[in-house]
Amino acid sequence: MVAATPATPPAAPVPAPAAAAEAERTERLAKRTQQLVFANTLGARLAAMTDVVDITEAVVEELHREFGFYLVAAVRIREDDYVCAAATSGAAFERLEENRWSQPRDAGIIGRALRERTDVMCNDVKLDPSFAVRGETAETRSELVSPVWVGERLWGCLNVEETRLDAFDEDDVRLLRAVADQVGSALRSAELYAQLERAYLGTAEALAAALEAKDAYTAQHATSIVGWAEAVGRRMGMDHVALRNLRYGAIFHDIGKISVPEAILNKAGPLDPDEWELMKDHTVVGEQILEPVEFLADVLPIVRHEHENWDGTGYPDGLRGMTIPLGARIVLVCDAFHAMTSDRPYREALERQDAIGELHANAGRQFDPLVVDAFLAVLEDEEAARVAAAEEAATG
Repeated sequence: MVAATPATPPAAPVPAPAAAAEAERTERLAKRTQQLVFANTLGARLAAMTDVVDITEAVVEELHREFGFYLVAAVRIREDDYVCAAATSGAAFERLEENRWSQPRDAGIIGRALRERTDVMCNDVKLDPSFAVRGETAETRSELVSPVWVGERLWGCLNVEETRLDAFDEDDVRLLRAVADQVGSALRSAELYAQLERAYLGTAEALAAALEAKDAYTAQHATSIVGWAEAVGRRMGMDHVALRNLRYGAIFHDIGKISVPEAILNKAGPLDPDEWELMKDHTVVGEQILEPVEFLADVLPIVRHEHENWDGTGYPDGLRGMTIPLGARIVLVCDAFHAMTSDRPYREALERQDAIGELHANAGRQFDPLVVDAFLAVLEDEEAARVAAAEEAATG
């Protein structure tokens, strides 16, 4: 007879305090993991940004989305020693921003963080005498603030708020401090990028001005169309990177005319076929001049294709329609209008309305019709602003 196997005794129950402690450790580990992954992902995103608005908006949106904070704001210090919102997320903060909220830099919990230059965690704002109650933030019960440094300059802070007591712990402080450091680094990079861009722009304008020795019209012309081109680009939805390339394309679109003899540039009559071929080469020459400059790589298509026509009859490559880069199509319209309304050695300037009529007549042939519409809207805005300024001056 086989002996019966004794039954396994049931496992002893885990004491409730131990189970609770284990659950708390697990929850905290999960929270730290989430925070670490978030910080790494956000850092990679910010590293690709060079615009201050994009940086601050990305930070508050990501913090709000990932952790569900009641309110999130990036707060900057203004030159008048007040602070204001650079970017916000959360309905209450958005109302504050709409009302153009600002306060003295030493006011409230934000002011304490800026004054002491350290993180401030307050888990019951009603017990903090520095907390400033506003209608939009009346539900706030906990607040956490971390200063943002751009190099050695105190730029402002990140501010998060919650509607429950004891909402934040030391892990949250470490997270916000890490994010504030990332924001500071990204803003510093954006400042350096802007300085570099100003240096490049100065160089670009100097090169364009070199044309003045040969053709004063060309140099003035390049300067004149930059504003139009940027306004058209914004109206057509270009982002800031595309607008930057468009700006340089407008500056440099005639740089290749350095290779064209002055006798041809300033000829009082029509060009003969050989002269016209030499003149047409300026787009390719311009591309060749700029090609060694890595910073201008995305500008080259605008310079090369600025004289391509919508119907494919332009030069140098006979591109047509949407195959022509948008920046080139924009510069062409601005270029043509300025040329038509300027005196040249071989003809007098057209009246403004006659030039507008030429744009209408050639939309869909030489010009992209959508670009023409956007350009004419820009001209209307300019005229409305001019009339308003004249009326204000007359009544002022």
